[in-house]
Amino acid sequence: MKKQDNEQLCALAQKGDTEARDLLLKNNLGFIRKTANEIYLKSNLAESDLSTGTSDLEQEGCLGLLTAIPLFDSSKGIKFLTYAAPLIRNAMTDLIRENDQHHRRTCLAENPVG
Repeated sequence: MKKQDNEQLCALAQKGDTEARDLLLKNNLGFIRKTANEIYLKSNLAESDLSTGTSDLEQEGCLGLLTAIPLFDSSKGIKFLTYAAPLIRNAMTDLIRENDQHHRRTCLAENPVG
């Protein structure tokens, strides 16, 4: 496959081209990792009781990017990554929120109040 930009790869992936989908994911893995590291540090996860690591965030970010593929509309004139970035970040923050809620429920079950 010749070098194609995100928008071209997304168009192919929307038509069911799994190779294009995989390449789109591979080409944006650096952005996903960078975002995961930023969120990990900003959320102070290293100091928390949550067992959420950067690899967990990266995995969720990949799912966020994959979610963006069928929703992306190139006719709007924006770049694919500009469109996908909020979905990637939201997937990561949703994971943190879910893990935090699960952790709080577990703590309450182990240490009931009253």
